Formats: sequence, structure tokens, C-alpha cells
Amino acid sequence: YVVNVAIGSPASTYSLIVDTGSSNTWIGADKSFHETNTSILVSDSVAVSYGSGFFEGAAFVDQVALSDDLVAYPQIIGVAGFSFGFAGYDGILGLGPPILTNGTVSNFELVDTVVDVLYYEGHIQARVLGAALAPLNANGGVGSLAFGAPDPSQYTGLLSYTNVTKAYPSSLYFGIDLRFDYGPRTIGYGSGIVDVGTTLILLASDIYEAYANSTGGVYDYSVGLLRLDEEEYNRLQPLNLRINGATYELTSNAQILPRTLNVDVGGDEDAYYLIVADLGYPSGFGLDFILGQCFLERFYSVYDSGQNYDNTDSRVGFAETKYSFSETN
Repeated sequence: YVVNVAIGSPASTYSLIVDTGSSNTWIGADKSFHETNTSILVSDSVAVSYGSGFFEGAAFVDQVALSDDLVAYPQIIGVAGFSFGFAGYDGILGLGPPILTNGTVSNFELVDTVVDVLYYEGHIQARVLGAALAPLNANGGVGSLAFGAPDPSQYTGLLSYTNVTKAYPSSLYFGIDLRFDYGPRTIGYGSGIVDVGTTLILLASDIYEAYANSTGGVYDYSVGLLRLDEEEYNRLQPLNLRINGATYELTSNAQILPRTLNVDVGGDEDAYYLIVADLGYPSGFGLDFILGQCFLERFYSVYDSGQNYDNTDSRVGFAETKYSFSETN
């Protein structure tokens, strides 16, 4: 998911990836940064590594406008001198907890996120982000972000919260504890993170293997996902996520890649590809799953940073939406 952000004065517009799994906002991956009247160099060294990319460069204070009413200033942003893994995008809008910025910018212990600056400057009432994503074949895959409070028009069910987990390293992120049930059977539990910047649902290898065995999915090396035939798809059972007493059901349709993408990803147009993939290591190390867009397109999510910079009073909320049980894929 991408948002257009106006930076500087006079402003230039940059296309940034929305990411709750990191907290540095930066530009320069594609479109070059142009210094303006509001640009002030504050550090000659900033660097952040991601699961599938990296950038390094300098840091500036500048004006970051999400809309006419949401202008974050003074906002520290990174300007990439070098980056990889972000082809076609200008950078990242980092909306995770500020503790993740520790050690990323020289001369700064932590860096305020855009949400922090909007709050401290009085533009929003709380350090809260609401994310309404939509499946590809519903609403054109277009989502919306709400800053300062959840947007009730974007969800239909009860909005329920859970505190951020105490399990490290998920505790540094918008991390939560949950249990995975496939049909009537528990296939795993643990701590993990909620990340708008990740596409799939990623599970620790033992939980993933239990899911694969339960569904009958066979790994398709040309696509990199589990594949089902039509008969196996018709037998698919709900994947239920049990979070702090609430249940969030991924229907059989919600567990597959939109079939309009099958050929684009190198697959067979008649096949069914599951959106659950392998993290590549076993559970028990404090990061047992990542709930990415394929889950978040079915449920509204809220990221409440609380009052503490160390993320100890943060919480994450979820609610059903009109897409939770839709047959869009």
C-alpha cells in the first residue's frame, strides 16, 4: 500500500510505502530529494535495514504533509544516498513504534514518527493510527488511513484491543500474542507482529507445516506458495486467529491469493494459492508470525502507541469489516 506525501515548501510529492513494521520515514529511493526553504540537514548518517531492503544516507528536518490538515513539522526524514529493494517507490512512511528508530540516525537516540509529530503539534488527539485495507478485487484494492482515532465508518464489528506482547523482539513492534486454529484443531500459538508493509501471513516453520499438512497444500516452486486443486479448496476450513478472547476468522476465500493474480505471479490460472507462507525458522524465539496485508484486508486494524516511548503501554485493535466474509478472491 502506497500513499502520496508532500515534502518541503514548495512541496514535492513522493510515493511512499505504508509500513507499521518500521518507524523511519525516508525518501530518495526513486525520485530524488529536492531541498527547499524548510529543509535543514541534522545528521550525515542514517541507515535502516528491512526484511527485503536497505537504505542509508543523511537526515533532514522538513515539512511532511499527508493532507492539508495533517502537516508534520518539524519532522526528521531520511534521504537515501543508497538504497535497494524499493524499485518503483520513493521510500517508506514509517508508522511503527518510535523505539524502532533507536540507533538509526546518528546524534539522535530516537526519532519521532509522523504520528508522534502530528500529536505533539496538536493536529491529532492521540498517537493512534487506523488502517482500512481492501482486497484487490474489492474497491480496487484502495484503502484509507485515519490519524488520531479509529474511523468507525470503516468497520462493522466490535473493535477489540490487545496489549502489545512482552515477548522480545515482537515487543518492540506492534506485536501481539495469539493462537492459530485450523478448523477445530489448534496448529500453533505465540507472539508476532502486525505489519501493513508485509504482503502475506508468515508463520514459524512448525506452525506453517501444521497448516500445510492440514490443508493438503503442496509447495509450488514456481510461485513460492502452497497450491491447492479445486477439490482441496472446497474442503478448506476456516483459519481462526484467537486474540485476547476475540476470534478473527479467515474464510476459505480469504486464505487464497486473488486468482486474478495467478498468472502474474507465475502460476496456473486455474489453481488456488494459499496466502500463508513460511518464516523460515521454528517458533519459540519471540517472533512466531507476521500478519500482513492478506489478513489486514479482511479486518480493520488500529495501532495505539499510548504515552510511553518504550512501547510498554501500546496496544493493537481489530474489528470486522464488510470485507471480512466477502468472496472477492
